Amino acid sequence: MTTRIKGDPSASFTSLVSPKMPDLRRYAASLTRDAVDAEDLLQETLMRAYCKFHLWQQGTNLMAWLVVMMRRIFLSKFVGPSNRAHSQCTIEDCEIAVPVNQEQVVDIGRIQKSWSRLSHDHREVLEVVAVGGASYDEAATTLGVPVGTIRSRLGRARQSLRQLSGVH
Repeated sequence: MTTRIKGDPSASFTSLVSPKMPDLRRYAASLTRDAVDAEDLLQETLMRAYCKFHLWQQGTNLMAWLVVMMRRIFLSKFVGPSNRAHSQCTIEDCEIAVPVNQEQVVDIGRIQKSWSRLSHDHREVLEVVAVGGASYDEAATTLGVPVGTIRSRLGRARQSLRQLSGVH
């Protein structure tokens, strides 16, 4: 059973979703690895979320609801036999909170080169938890697997990335 949002639904949607836009934009970029596709994915997600906003249950995790919706749209539109080509996200596209030094730039480059060699499951869990900032519980819900699987995949993914990139 859903709880209706009182007042203007469009104002409620805007006020609730606007603060989550930077995280959604980053998650879309991590999924698509292309700025244009990421923006399209974000717009598609927001349109669908707006149309389905009456189904969202107030008091539940809105970000998890939006991430699941985005992931499903991504899987249906971008993942398939004709869309298997991988592109790389450039370092300029990443939002970094503190200025980086020369060593960090080199490390980031190594990580970027190694990223595509990770398995799909490892990239996915790193994108949700490390890039998207989701908790283990949120990641488990988003990816549809138990929390224990998230923990073990994340540990193996981090270890694989360290080994592939040489960054410790």
